[in-house]
Amino acid sequence: MKLSSFGRAITGCCLLSASIAFATLWPAAGRAEPVPAPSGESSAGGVTDAWLVTRGLIGHRMIGENSGIDMMTPPPGSLVSETRQTADRTGEVLTQAKTWDELVADDTVHIEVTTLSASQFEVAFWLLPNHRKGCTMYQWTLYDHGQALQSSFWRNDAPVMRLAGAADLPHDLYPDSVPWAAFVRVLAAPQEGSEGELHQQLTPYSYVGQEVVARGIEQLNVPAGTFTALKVIAQIDIATVMPNWPRFILHVIKPVVPKNTLYFEATPPYRLLKQEGVTFVGGPAETTELIRTYVVGGAPPVIAAAPADPLIVKP
Repeated sequence: MKLSSFGRAITGCCLLSASIAFATLWPAAGRAEPVPAPSGESSAGGVTDAWLVTRGLIGHRMIGENSGIDMMTPPPGSLVSETRQTADRTGEVLTQAKTWDELVADDTVHIEVTTLSASQFEVAFWLLPNHRKGCTMYQWTLYDHGQALQSSFWRNDAPVMRLAGAADLPHDLYPDSVPWAAFVRVLAAPQEGSEGELHQQLTPYSYVGQEVVARGIEQLNVPAGTFTALKVIAQIDIATVMPNWPRFILHVIKPVVPKNTLYFEATPPYRLLKQEGVTFVGGPAETTELIRTYVVGGAPPVIAAAPADPLIVKP
């Protein structure tokens, strides 16, 4: 998922749109440059790094030439959510994703396997510390016919990331791509009226903020069933994108900055139920919905009916 542009509320606003063109909320094919697999230790320590290597999330196993979509499967007992993203105008299925969490030391590893087509898929993980907000480590890899094509790696080891000549970045950073779960994690509490701000690093020197607000509780129907949902609104904090612009201009622009609407379960584990909005710069409006959820090793899940021409996804 990617942030959308602001439009042209005033003369010169197109420059503002260009300056956030690299802010993304979800990995996408063709975005990242190929990079070597990481080595070294995370802020959680060598035990966590060793676990990530053994799990196949970093290191040679992640970029091996014979990597198939079944290379990353949830272990028994995992609670799995599957979502489907479609284009609002055409109903075309864009992606189908399978997500789950695994615990290692004092961290949660949020894993996602996303199918783009019959031959292309992505594997991503976010290492989320349980004792603080933000993200410690992130990796995303794109595959075609089982061969790794591109990979992107990010880590936030220090309490505050800082480069010479750059302003301090927030300590609770995420990479430019974030999982849906991040929008719940940044809230002061997952309840009506709660607020928070999500910070995504754009470059080594800059970041963009998103204002996140929980608006209320609703009953929501999605392919996976009927749920009591917490409605969350996310909008770019343009003051973090253009900090030197006069406040009165930012005040004029803000009403036309697109928003994303997200619905999460109102009770733990706060799974994403639905997302509505423009998910990347210049792209179409899209909708993401929960299509099924199940526990690995439990009873067979009930599979929601797919629209015409669904993506080919292995269960």
